[in-house]
Amino acid sequence: MHRPNIARKFLTQIFVCWVLLAALLFVGLPYPRSQAVRGAVQSAQIIALIGGTVIDGNGGTPIAGGVVLISGNKILRVGNRAQVKVPAAAKVIDITGKYVLPGLIDLHVHYKSWMGEMFLANGVTTVKDLGNDLDWISTVSKEIKDGKATGPRLFYVGDGLDSPPPARDTHVGVSNPLMAKHAVDLERQRGASAIKVREKITVELLRAITEEAHKLGIPVTGHLRSVDAREAAMAGIDGLEHATGLTQALANHPRVADPSLKELQTVISDLKAFSKIDMEKAPDLIKLLVSKKVALIPTLSGWWRMASDRRDQYALEDAQYAANPLLAYVPEDMRKLWATSAIYKLKSADDLTAIQAGYKKLQQILQWQYKSGGKVLAGSDTLVSVPGLSLQRELEFLFDAGFTPIQAITMATRDNAQFLGKGRELGTIVAGKLADLLVVSADPLTDISNTQRVAMVIKDGKVLDTAYHADYSIPTPEPKITRPVWLERELQRYESANPKP
Repeated sequence: MHRPNIARKFLTQIFVCWVLLAALLFVGLPYPRSQAVRGAVQSAQIIALIGGTVIDGNGGTPIAGGVVLISGNKILRVGNRAQVKVPAAAKVIDITGKYVLPGLIDLHVHYKSWMGEMFLANGVTTVKDLGNDLDWISTVSKEIKDGKATGPRLFYVGDGLDSPPPARDTHVGVSNPLMAKHAVDLERQRGASAIKVREKITVELLRAITEEAHKLGIPVTGHLRSVDAREAAMAGIDGLEHATGLTQALANHPRVADPSLKELQTVISDLKAFSKIDMEKAPDLIKLLVSKKVALIPTLSGWWRMASDRRDQYALEDAQYAANPLLAYVPEDMRKLWATSAIYKLKSADDLTAIQAGYKKLQQILQWQYKSGGKVLAGSDTLVSVPGLSLQRELEFLFDAGFTPIQAITMATRDNAQFLGKGRELGTIVAGKLADLLVVSADPLTDISNTQRVAMVIKDGKVLDTAYHADYSIPTPEPKITRPVWLERELQRYESANPKP
């Protein structure tokens, strides 16, 4: 006669067990959960970075004791331990005592087939290439995107556009506004994220290029000489590489390169010209640049390395890279250059004095630009630099120019991503963005050099192997460039089909 009570008790116990189990499962999952999040939890393992300080790239207060959840290649949630519940099945990586930043973005590189893993090892997960054969660079960018090559996210401008004749193999001459617009269309069709103009470009051609590029939703940046910064701003340019165009506007620096000078002599002449800038005229120019939303990309670590008090330290570091046997894939002539201090020293004491004076004026101009609401962006110019390390040094140069560590980091992450038109995908540690992250072992806000203390790099949601490998290569090495290049052939077809009246 007691069996019905026993049965009810048994059923009650089963019911309680199910309730408890459901509650445990519920607590282990993040809350609140959208249908999209549920799908992510079910379809991909979640990585949880816990305990580190999150510097999100927006310039605000860091999150101490942070949690960053990654699902697939996206950031799922960000917050402190009280705000973010870690799923029971997540792969937990304890980074207590470390600091999490967005992956760094280098806005000015000259990409070579050997550079990929060196960028990643230094926490640079995205780069913008400023001049390569369009056919080759678009191929390499796709190989990286498809996982067939190891390297940073690779955005590019393709061939630089200039008035004819082109000065370098990676420049293409455009002779009239219609041809210039068609060149922009062709480069965009091949995936260019920006357009770059070169030293001989005219105001008329520049205006045609910016009109077409802006219609297609991409920026125009330039290494200027014949056009000054004021003229370029009025013509619609978006960025001044190396802060070029300033000396033509503020120091009457020659608008035509001296053909008798070698390339290094030309660079020295251009740097010395900054010492002649009339600083009383600079505020009016800065006001115009800010109003026209023209960014300055000064490439300090590339162009001004010999003016820095850090040059001896940098020379020693370069020599260590040159001696690393795991970097045997770096071309011999580049390793020989790193092994010396030649790129940090000038033969003439007078040249050094003039360059250092120009460097101080440029630092002041960058501060005026920033404090007036304009953009100063981070690019390193990797022609003869150690890739990746060069952008790390750019942060130090920005600090030396008077910017705080958090301002420099924001420039090299959020602001660079926004210039590329990728602000919705990259540049900050925000839910929904791509999971490109840099973890460092010491506080970069107390010492900007601590961004070089790389503990972990995550790109596209994957924890990377940041070691160097002597057998590193990519499927499609750089070709020997022969004229006409792809863009020139397409422009020739266009001119043949559209003859001048």
